[in-house]
Amino acid sequence: MRGDCADQTPVERRELRYGSWEFLAASDLARRSPHSPRVSALIGRVIRDPALIRVLVAVWRLPVVDLRVRRADVDAWFGAHFGRARRRRLAQAVLELPTAAEHYLSGRPKQALRTNLRHARDLGVTSDRVPSYEAWVEAANVILHARRDGKAVGREMDKPEPGHEVAYYVARDAHDTPLAFAGVALHGQFAVLFTMLSHLDRQPSASWARYQLHTFLALDLGCSGVKHLLVGSALRETVGNQYFQHLLGYRARNLRVEVIESGAT
Repeated sequence: MRGDCADQTPVERRELRYGSWEFLAASDLARRSPHSPRVSALIGRVIRDPALIRVLVAVWRLPVVDLRVRRADVDAWFGAHFGRARRRRLAQAVLELPTAAEHYLSGRPKQALRTNLRHARDLGVTSDRVPSYEAWVEAANVILHARRDGKAVGREMDKPEPGHEVAYYVARDAHDTPLAFAGVALHGQFAVLFTMLSHLDRQPSASWARYQLHTFLALDLGCSGVKHLLVGSALRETVGNQYFQHLLGYRARNLRVEVIESGAT
């Protein structure tokens, strides 16, 4: 994996940490609420459970990541992935992309990730960036055919329209069998991980491959100049995906979105 770029350590403040009481309470509230809850409904919940005030304040005070998004991208897919085209999105899962493997994988918080990466390496798992959509789909179909949700996911993996840049990644075992795949939409300073799935019939190797694949793509994007990787709501994810994000270093962040109209520089 790449590790030849200088890395910068971000300054953390006002964290809503994965697994904390505030995070779990906020996650439970988010899962029970529509994507755009009415203010009156939130007030009603707070009246019934005043402890939620502390939770809502913690979410509102999260560090903010500023994004500039083209109108064409908002119309094409950004709104569908993140909800309606609001200028502010709360508690999104964001990874500040690393540029040095040594720094990214160091420290006690990354011990479990290092262990999973070692398992993948011992099995001969390798991860690569695939040069074309066609090659990526061919590998992804091997995995989708083994999943009950494969057909539904496959229908959402259409070839991107001209002008939309996407990076494709695949992890394979020692026999070149695809174990996991991922697709990332590129938008200059930030990117969006819009799909990532592993082979259900190849466990636990496919699970370890997923950690290797994500680590590979994070370093690949970071060394290419991308600053942030977005996934979606940190609070609405399943418990399993939240644990996955936690091990990989994701943080809950509020997004402040500036939509760039056509023709703007």
